[in-house]
This record gives sequence, C-alpha cells and structure tokens, in this order.
Amino acid sequence: MKKFTAVFAFVLLVSSFSFGQFSGKSSLGLLAGFGGGGLTGNGAIPIAAEFNFYNYSDKLQLGAFAGYSSTTADIVSTYKFTYTYIIVAGQGTYHFSPGEKFDPFAGVALGYNIGSVSNDLPSNLSSFYSSTAGGLFYSGFAGFNYWLSQNFAVQARVGYFPYVGAGITYNM
Repeated sequence: MKKFTAVFAFVLLVSSFSFGQFSGKSSLGLLAGFGGGGLTGNGAIPIAAEFNFYNYSDKLQLGAFAGYSSTTADIVSTYKFTYTYIIVAGQGTYHFSPGEKFDPFAGVALGYNIGSVSNDLPSNLSSFYSSTAGGLFYSGFAGFNYWLSQNFAVQARVGYFPYVGAGITYNM
C-alpha cells in the first residue's frame, strides 16, 4: 500500500506540471476495475482495453473495446466453480472538452458478450452445472481523462464493463 501511495503522489505531482490534452489522435487505453457481467466474487477484477482508431471530429471518436473477468467459488469447500465473462464491442466516445487537461467524455457501446461457468465436479455431474451464454448488448458509459502529458492520461470510467474502472490512456 505504501508503494501505491508513493506512486500515486508522484503521478499527481508530475501531472501538476504537465500540459497534456486529448489531441484528436487515435488512442489506446487499459483499464482495471470492479464489477462486470455480474461477477463480483473472489478474483473478479475485470480488465479491459480500448482502441479508438477513427476520429470523426475533434470531439467524437469511434473504436473497439474488449473486456475479461473471471472468478471462482468453492462449493462445500470441495468443488470449484469458475465463472468467466468476455465482451467485445464497438464504441463511440464524445469528448466534452477536447484540448483541455481535464477531458470528460460519455459514450455508447454495442457488442457481444460471452459468459460461461465450468467446474471440477465428477464427470457424471459436471455437464449439469456447466454452461455458456451470450448475446448482443448495448451500454452507456462516462468518465474522464486527466492528461499528464501530451501522450499519457489517467482515466476513470463508469458503465457496463467494468462498472467502475481506472486506467491509463495513450495517444498514438
């Protein structure tokens, strides 16, 4: 925890002296957070990546988003169930203050989700408790980038996947 606090303090200090912003370039983002696809148990830390590759205007970006989360649950301390959730989506992001250090955004996503459960039950029971499911989904999201330099930002985001997330964004 001390190491995290020191790194966080350093990032805040550096950011106070830098002059970054959303530049209307393609961007790559990596996120980690809490919640996604209903998975909130042990080990369910969703990770996600976004690649915004088409800049329709200086305020509107289009791109792709992918996320993964997995958790396990022990049943009667003998058997283990593993729940996995994967999403792939296209997204559109509207930046309210392009060119500013504090860059709030909102967007929509349309994609496909895949959920599965597996277990280590004996083979005669295993198939009764294993399954997959999936389908199309749509979602809204919102957040902000805080630009530390011209190419790097920290990002906070709320929405469908992860429900609450933080990460970094890199302008390409």
